[in-house]
Amino acid sequence: MRQEIEIRLSARPGDLRRLSQTRLVKRLSQGNTATRRYKTVYYDTPEFALAGKGISLRVRRSGRLYVQTVKEKNAGAVISDRVEWESLLPTPEPDLRFVPDTKTRERLIALTGDKQIEAKLETEIRRTIRHLKTEAGDEVEFAADSGEIRTLVDVREVLPVSEVELELKRGSPAALYEIARGLSEKTRLTVAIESKAERGLRALEGPKNATFKAGRMALPLGATAEDAFRISLTHCLRHIAQNTPAVSDARDVEGLHQLRVGLRRLRAALEVFGKVFENEALKELRARAKLLGNAYGETRDLDVFAIELFPPVEAATPGRASIAALRKAIEATREESWGRCVARANSQEFTSFLLDLAAAAETRVWRQGAGPAQIAAFMRPAEEFAREALHKRERNARKRARHLAKLNTKQRHRLRIALKKLRYTVEFFSPLFATKDVTKYLRKLSAAQDVFGAMNDAATANHILDLVLESTSSEQSTILREGAAFVDGWHQARIAPAWRDAKARWKKLAKSKPFWAA
Repeated sequence: MRQEIEIRLSARPGDLRRLSQTRLVKRLSQGNTATRRYKTVYYDTPEFALAGKGISLRVRRSGRLYVQTVKEKNAGAVISDRVEWESLLPTPEPDLRFVPDTKTRERLIALTGDKQIEAKLETEIRRTIRHLKTEAGDEVEFAADSGEIRTLVDVREVLPVSEVELELKRGSPAALYEIARGLSEKTRLTVAIESKAERGLRALEGPKNATFKAGRMALPLGATAEDAFRISLTHCLRHIAQNTPAVSDARDVEGLHQLRVGLRRLRAALEVFGKVFENEALKELRARAKLLGNAYGETRDLDVFAIELFPPVEAATPGRASIAALRKAIEATREESWGRCVARANSQEFTSFLLDLAAAAETRVWRQGAGPAQIAAFMRPAEEFAREALHKRERNARKRARHLAKLNTKQRHRLRIALKKLRYTVEFFSPLFATKDVTKYLRKLSAAQDVFGAMNDAATANHILDLVLESTSSEQSTILREGAAFVDGWHQARIAPAWRDAKARWKKLAKSKPFWAA
């Protein structure tokens, strides 16, 4: 058994060679550079029984030998952290009987049963390897990979590979982040969460740029507050990083939405754990997350307006010249905003943010300078911490909802944000409580959130209309202002009915007994 700990970074093909020749790599290099070619075939059952459990099975030819490798599910976020088993085979065909670990072998045989294991995809890679050693003695393998992933069943796809892998051979994972940050300052690199096998399998299963929801967190039995914080940060980080390719490579609307949700959830986690864990490093990360979220927010608001808020107006006013002109202006503004959005997702600033966040979680940066009392607070039972945090969030929402009937637009917005933060906090700590109770509470909370979100559509529409008008020429101003006024009036007229619904749903939520109450 071997534990594989590595960071994977996507690079432009022309940059791979330059990366291996950077001053940083040369300074840390030990011994000679080696270049090798690998052909690897990945296997699974027809129904992807192994991939469904996060397991990969491959056979790679190495000279005259055939090496079978089984890798378990990735437990990391930016760092890939997987347990793997290797064995030599007499032929190029996979054979589970050769898996050296008895428990793993029996599990794989049970998963595959009597189903035939078939080749799903293959890779042909040219790998340039350099062995690095840091001043602290950490040993890291630098591998620059170029080549192809080819699917072998159903739809035939060919996916290019151009990436750097930094694998920890000995020492602290912090060394991987330091080297990755240094490389990202020299050329454009993006964090690649998926392995080659995962990329290929996704091409077989669906769209080339999938999007990912946050999913449910898992907390270990007897988790401490520190465990919950670290896992929450890692969970948010993975959510953000998983959706970055859908933004940078495919301009996917849902991908951007999920990336922005990930940033909001991250800010909520840093806030809910803040007083106990916060230090200057975490304050800076929180500020950077806010800046990125606001920057991506413009594009997201344009998407919502163009796809959800504007079409009903168009359908009700066929042939209206001002509405048609406004649609053209919206799409032009949206296209420009998406260009900035993609550039940001590919930027050194964004890559550094992900690496810094991952390093903070990995090294437990909150422990730097922490005294005995603070360390003791870190070690409190997570459930005890959760009850206090949830009570505080709910109390804040109730405070915002006082004199509900008299709230103005700004106060309603603050209540909406308070409900959103309450929801994220519930999700962070949900593994600590009975699923049935959490689900029941979340259902009522989501219902209230939905209607408050619908009310916020009017404010979003107004903001986007102003943005579009600011970016258009004076010649178009009159007709566009006519269309904008009509659209604004359309959405303002829908606030009153939505507000009645919002008050009713809030009352239902307010009557619910909090599941965390002892």
